[in-house]
Amino acid sequence: MQYYNSNHLNITQIISQCKAKDRKAEKELFRRFAPRVLTICRRYASHKVEAADLMQECFIRLYKNLDKFDSVKGDFEGWLHRLCTNTVLTILKPSKREVAIVYPGVILEKELSQSEFEALPAEIILTAIQQLPLGYRKVFNLFTFDNFSHNEIAKTLQIAETTSRSQLARAKQLLRINLQKKINLHYERTMA
Repeated sequence: MQYYNSNHLNITQIISQCKAKDRKAEKELFRRFAPRVLTICRRYASHKVEAADLMQECFIRLYKNLDKFDSVKGDFEGWLHRLCTNTVLTILKPSKREVAIVYPGVILEKELSQSEFEALPAEIILTAIQQLPLGYRKVFNLFTFDNFSHNEIAKTLQIAETTSRSQLARAKQLLRINLQKKINLHYERTMA
């Protein structure tokens, strides 16, 4: 019986053992990458339970498709990120091609300052992203965090490129409104 010490294994060794269906290696892969995968899922999900479900599905697909990973074509983390993004988009794909358009009722008079934005905890920003309508959230995440071009977003979501551009603009506007409300609320609490 071989002693299993996961701390001394590099990612290539772990992947190799996972491909051989080694359960301990699969647990180690999960342990190392679960936080990163959950972060991806939380950006697209509306709430934590949905994000956890998406993360579980990402790992199921990861283990199922691990044989397709080719280290010659790129690093594992990039491959994993793309696999998770594609998994989440597939699961969240609407049954119709129409994308809901929500117009904000209030237009901010000023942009958030860099210092106001930096003062917000990451959890508040994530919550504001999660409150965006699904179509806006997808476009915003793909453009902002996954570095997709509008052309790539259009192909991935099967929408027009102009729709991608307008949804990104509206997502940013709604996000600014939501964050400004949170800043105002935070300011009111600190002044009370």
